[in-house]
Amino acid sequence: MARSVAAQLAFRGYDTQQVIWARGAEVQSWQFIISGLVAATTPTQEERSVPITIYGADSWFGEKPILNRMSARFEYVCLSETQVLVMPVAVFQKLFDTEPGFSRYLAKLTTWRAQRSAEMLTLMKLGNPPLRVVMGIAQFAEALASRSERPPTVGLDGGIAIPASQAVIAQLCGVSRAVFSEYVQPLALDGWLAIRYGSIELLSIATWQRFSSARRALPTDHINPTMAELLAELHRASGM
Repeated sequence: MARSVAAQLAFRGYDTQQVIWARGAEVQSWQFIISGLVAATTPTQEERSVPITIYGADSWFGEKPILNRMSARFEYVCLSETQVLVMPVAVFQKLFDTEPGFSRYLAKLTTWRAQRSAEMLTLMKLGNPPLRVVMGIAQFAEALASRSERPPTVGLDGGIAIPASQAVIAQLCGVSRAVFSEYVQPLALDGWLAIRYGSIELLSIATWQRFSSARRALPTDHINPTMAELLAELHRASGM
């Protein structure tokens, strides 16, 4: 079975900012990221796009529209040059119907992702600008440091650069470039990230992951924190 499925997969490459599926488009394949980053985004009331999920290397994406036989709820866009393996819908559906292990895996995957998407939808669409910026950055930490089909790896630490410009990250956080810079500066001064020319390096990935997990677990009325409160949450997540 594995050999026959492998023969039906194809490689595909996308450019930075290339849209894989527009919102409302038909999803015709399940895709596995070999390298790169893909964001599932949704518009805000101000008609800006914010990321609900960011997928990194070793992640499959696009399963929910296929399983529901519906069009894409989000827009899927590449945040960097991206290489993928493509599984046609017909192959996906055959595996789902005939392979119990595959069906169980998808059930766990979709349940876990649905919860994460609901949490992030609330935070990114209703949250104030400081929360959008900090949680938007935290999503990159999750995607770059761990496979997005399972919880973040425990014990992972160190720094990692976001392979996207500050302008792109600001756009994904649903804020202007000026607003983004306003809230990134305190993060840099506190040592949670380093600002490079046109880009950002995240420091202490483990702290960012613990912060994101704790922030997602808060009640939905905690969506208007001050920047000082968010910095305090990062300090608590670091154990300092």
